[in-house]
Order: sequence, then structure tokens, then C-alpha cells
Amino acid sequence: MRIDYHLVKRPMTGKENECGDTGFIREYDNKCFLSLIDILGHGKEAHDVSILAENYLLENYRSDLVDMMNRFHLHLKGTRGAVAALCRLNLIDGEIDYVGIGNITTRLYGTMPVSFVPRDGIIGYTITTPKNQKAKLYPGDVLILSSDGVKEHFDLAFYPDLLNGSARMIATDLLDHLGKGSDDASCIVLRYGK
Repeated sequence: MRIDYHLVKRPMTGKENECGDTGFIREYDNKCFLSLIDILGHGKEAHDVSILAENYLLENYRSDLVDMMNRFHLHLKGTRGAVAALCRLNLIDGEIDYVGIGNITTRLYGTMPVSFVPRDGIIGYTITTPKNQKAKLYPGDVLILSSDGVKEHFDLAFYPDLLNGSARMIATDLLDHLGKGSDDASCIVLRYGK
């Protein structure tokens, strides 16, 4: 199945090397791994930890999601910590697995809407036991992962065209209309099929 995805991140300070939000997307073996990470705080130190997080995901994105989250927690010990959502989409049947810790909002819009529920904690400090959740995407469905720099609660009726267009257009519009401006902001948008 064809997919379209895009990551947008916007540092609060306006300087790219001071953004503590980051994302990671990889397609492989008829799967797509997606992760959105928000390092606590912002600025250069948060950005440095985000690079550490990206490198970890680059080496481990094929791993079991629960195991990956547990090892990610150990990997970030001694840093300022993070929250993250890890997702793996099967491109053939639309099945998606999700593991999240902390306030990354992960929602599926479309045929069977789902709001994934993250576990409590701060990766690198203390986390509750990660739990795998499953859902299914159907052609035309849109998956959105967003950091707390983006308003979590909004009514699509006020933004009727928000989910139209390419993943890039949706992600950019989401940050333009719903970015808070008081924190780093990021989102990943994936459109499945269609």
C-alpha cells in the first residue's frame, strides 16, 4: 500500500540547532517505523539529547517496540529525559503497533478513529511498564503524532480542510494553526493508501 508521510519540527527559539523535538521515519520490509520524541525543555542541551535519541532509533528501529522503549529508557539515563511515541505500520494490511511514554499525542483519523493512550513517565528517569497497543489503518486514513507544543484538543469542525492534501501540507498546517509558540513543536503525519 502506498503511504505519504512528513515530519515538521519548529524550535521555540527559531534556531534549528536548539530544537529538542525530533522525529524518525524508516520504511523497510513492507513496514514503516515512525517515532516522535520530545526532549524535556528546549535549547541547545535539549537538541544535543535529541541527536542521541535519533542515533539510538537508527540502530534499533527494527526491534520489538516494548523492548525498544525499555532500552531507550536506559539509553537516556543521566540526560534531561524525554517523552516518545513509537509506531510500526504494516504496509500490506494496515495494522499498526504503538508504544508511548508521556505526552506525545497519537491519533488515527478516518474509518475507525483511535486515540492511543500513552503510559506515564519520563524516559531516562522513571517510566511505567510500556504496553503495546494495536489498531488498523484503512485507505485514506491519517495518522498524526504531535508533541505538546501543538494544541492537543481541537475540533476538526473549525479546521475543515486540515486533513486534506499531502502529508506535508497537513503537517505544516497543523503547526501553523495549532502550534503553541511557547515550546518546541513537532508532528509527523502519515496518510495510508488512497
